[in-house]
Amino acid sequence: MIQIACDVRRRCFGATILVLVVLTCVGCSLRSMAVNAIVPTLADPTVYLSEEDPELVRESLPFLLKTIESILTSSPEHREALLFACQGFALYANAFLETDASLAEWEDYEIADLLNGRARRMYVRARDYCLRRMELDYPGIAKQLQLDPENAVQVFEHNDVETMYYLGGSWALAISLGLDQPALAADLPAVRALMGRAATLDEDYNRGALQTALITLESLPDYMGGSVDRARQHFARAVELSEGLDAAPYVSLASGVSISGNDRTEFEQLLNEALEIDPNEDINNRLLNTVTQKRARVMLEHIDDLF
Repeated sequence: MIQIACDVRRRCFGATILVLVVLTCVGCSLRSMAVNAIVPTLADPTVYLSEEDPELVRESLPFLLKTIESILTSSPEHREALLFACQGFALYANAFLETDASLAEWEDYEIADLLNGRARRMYVRARDYCLRRMELDYPGIAKQLQLDPENAVQVFEHNDVETMYYLGGSWALAISLGLDQPALAADLPAVRALMGRAATLDEDYNRGALQTALITLESLPDYMGGSVDRARQHFARAVELSEGLDAAPYVSLASGVSISGNDRTEFEQLLNEALEIDPNEDINNRLLNTVTQKRARVMLEHIDDLF
């Protein structure tokens, strides 16, 4: 009888363990299914880029970004969540933190410096999420981009262009706010290689968004590899692809080339052209056009300080 009781207990214990294992697996599966179902809905950048009220995005985007980071804590290899984290942090840093810094610098340099510092850290966070996304398909690519960027980018294909754009863009913007930090500035060749490869694969990406990013990259000084002629070529192509409905190329050329070239007339003309664009003509870019025009107005207000 004792032996039979022991056998029964062993069988019951084994069955209990089996049930727990099954329930754990089912729980993981259900959680994975829930994450896969909700992320595409949450991680839709067009919902934010089409918004007409920038302050609504300013107030809501941080909560969404922390939600996405929570999802990534439990599902660290979720491709869509990683890409949106990269997009979202870059958007928040560019549309709000860096824009606020550009407005504050005329009144309070310390506040502007604080905001730029926050923006730089956000750009770095965005870059790191994009690098994690790339690592899923190309293990070791982050290190390769730093050691041998020209060869490293050759593995990328057309379906990688979106991630390359946000990776290169956030990386470039981090560098632009961290030129005094050698560890960041040293990565400029990686950014150039990424953007160059992306342009080779799809120069028309997102109706000229890539061309606009290249304006900023080519507006850097000659000793950093910039070229005014190439910046102007990218400007012309960006305006063509966007059908003149994107304010960013005008402001990028004005702030990057006109100021350094001390061309006040061109500067004023470019910014006025940017302000003539109706943000509602391209609702998919309404948020960024609204924010970019805000920067253009402030720059025009301070034109005498710039020239």
